[in-house]
Amino acid sequence: MYEAQAQEPKRRRDAGILQVTERDTIALTWIAEQFCISFDQLRYLLGRYAKAATKTPNVLSTSATRDAVERWLLMGFIEEPRKIISGHSPYIWLSRRGLSQLELPYAYYKPQISSIKHIYAVNAIRLHLESQSSQLYWYPERMLTKETSLRPLPDAELHTPGTQNHIAIKIIETSFKHNITLIEAIQTLKELAQRYPSLWYFVEAQAMTVIQQALTSLEKDTQERITLHRLDSQASTQIQKHLLPNKDTG
Repeated sequence: MYEAQAQEPKRRRDAGILQVTERDTIALTWIAEQFCISFDQLRYLLGRYAKAATKTPNVLSTSATRDAVERWLLMGFIEEPRKIISGHSPYIWLSRRGLSQLELPYAYYKPQISSIKHIYAVNAIRLHLESQSSQLYWYPERMLTKETSLRPLPDAELHTPGTQNHIAIKIIETSFKHNITLIEAIQTLKELAQRYPSLWYFVEAQAMTVIQQALTSLEKDTQERITLHRLDSQASTQIQKHLLPNKDTG
């Protein structure tokens, strides 16, 4: 009597095929909303969805983050990561295929040197605020651009449950070396104040005093609706420290 030969396990039809996970969709959508993301910030974003406890709480390891980036590259969802400016880790952004496959309503964007520091600062604030409360919803500038012809726009709207009064978020990541840039910033603030009952400005530490002085020229009602938070430029790679505990109100 012959022994029954063990049957080889059936090979799945999708074996070896990279599949899009829920984490992929969430993270890639987040990146598209923000234009792009640096590798160090991506570790914080992906750390939220880690399958197991991470060595640094809520921060994915460098190797695991690289694995995620490699998967996205193999699927054609992102472009080859590239360093844009000195002092920043490589940046990741979606390819045209990625935008199409995920059915995202944004045009293809390639990072520009002129705007990368601002995008980095905006990303840092979004990461920080989202880490503080799951009840806050960040409505990005890219979405606002598609939905309204009103200008200027904030860097984002912060939506909170139970209210229709959204908070305008604006980030100023550089000091005012030229008076014209300060004048432009204050003019933008005035125009946003006409549309938003509350404005949160995240300001680079060296520009704080200048902004505070400029606010004294505004009407009292406008001043009372503006909250200034100090942006710690010395902790640019430590997302949790971008928002300092002290708050200055103009």
